[in-house]
Amino acid sequence: GIRGLYRGMVPIVLSTGVQKSALFAGYAGARRWCQASEISVLTSPIPLMNGMDASVLVGAVVASTARTAVETPFELAKVRSQTGGSWMVGSFRTPQDALKQLKECYTGVGATWGRATVMLTAFFVLCDQSERAAPDVMSRPLLGGFIKGGICATMAWGVSWPLEVVKSKVQGVEAHRFKGQSMWTILAHTARNEGLRGLYRGFLPGAMRSFAANGVGMAAYQLTQSMRKD
Repeated sequence: GIRGLYRGMVPIVLSTGVQKSALFAGYAGARRWCQASEISVLTSPIPLMNGMDASVLVGAVVASTARTAVETPFELAKVRSQTGGSWMVGSFRTPQDALKQLKECYTGVGATWGRATVMLTAFFVLCDQSERAAPDVMSRPLLGGFIKGGICATMAWGVSWPLEVVKSKVQGVEAHRFKGQSMWTILAHTARNEGLRGLYRGFLPGAMRSFAANGVGMAAYQLTQSMRKD
């Protein structure tokens, strides 16, 4: 029924605002630090990147780290809810129980960070290049915002989706099968045994969600920012 169709939605609703605030704050703060540092390797244009400097890449890594810190427990709860598992490991009678639960909540943190780093690096690079290639279009609050959120974000998910599959394997109910294996080992195993179809399992609904949700969300964000400036 309806409950099954919306299984795992609550953790995403609870975390979305916080994780997006964390990642954009991390990105902006890291870029400001890079620019203020006057370190040439961070402020000089990268060859063949239309004037983009390394602060975009540093910002993406910081943003990924901030997002991962917030997102991982909620992603675990979402995946376990959708696959019929539980993210709870027992009671909270002792401090050791609390530490055990905290450790469980960060199951798959490495895979989550890897996926976030690839995805957000691609996203911010695509946004930067879009703004340089078509500044008039991208400066329009609604249209520019929708292009960033709907198109750039969805393309970035396309680049990082195989790591999303790995993350889901690590956090799912059969996570014990992958215990002790690195993210790259699981990725290689999936590619070898399931091929491209396995690496991109679930991408279509994920892309549809990204295009609609991120497109509308970014458009609304840029519109709000433009109204504040005015």
